[in-house]
Amino acid sequence: MENIKIKHKEFEILEIVSKDTFKANYKKNTYLVKKYEPGSIELDMIKKITKSMVNTPKVIRMDKKSGYVAYELVEGTLMSDYILENDFNENIYKQIFRNSYSARVAGLNLDYSLDKWMLSNDTLYYVGEYCEKYDPKNDFTKGKMREWFFTKELADFYKKNGVLFDKKRIKDEYSANKEMVLMTCKYYL
Repeated sequence: MENIKIKHKEFEILEIVSKDTFKANYKKNTYLVKKYEPGSIELDMIKKITKSMVNTPKVIRMDKKSGYVAYELVEGTLMSDYILENDFNENIYKQIFRNSYSARVAGLNLDYSLDKWMLSNDTLYYVGEYCEKYDPKNDFTKGKMREWFFTKELADFYKKNGVLFDKKRIKDEYSANKEMVLMTCKYYL
């Protein structure tokens, strides 16, 4: 495959990750390059998320005409994979609440599904590309927050994705609700 030009800089393709995603080199550094439809809403979303204080992989170069975006390469574990072997720790809760607060302040709703967040060197990154104008009905605390705690919604998330999950890890409603309230008060308000 030929190299990709993004705003007059040539990126050498190293690996094809998916149909529209590549690992590429530029000046001895490796980046993740994604191809979007030129002029698409996704490109506008990326710009909005980048301007917010949400922790995302840094955009290195963006070319709206060609639709290519080069990102800092962040390698880690998706939260959906991480939680199968580990418990959430307070650092993760602190970061997800901080990111959801930043999104709210920026006027954005993000996708808070566990498969849209990556943990790399104890830092939580939003690796999804979805955002929309903020709507209080879709706020993290009213939507996907229950998936981030050991609730039946977490078990349902894995069941829907066809992944076996140890249901013994699910907490009773009282304990789960107590933990959610404590973390919300500690890190979100």
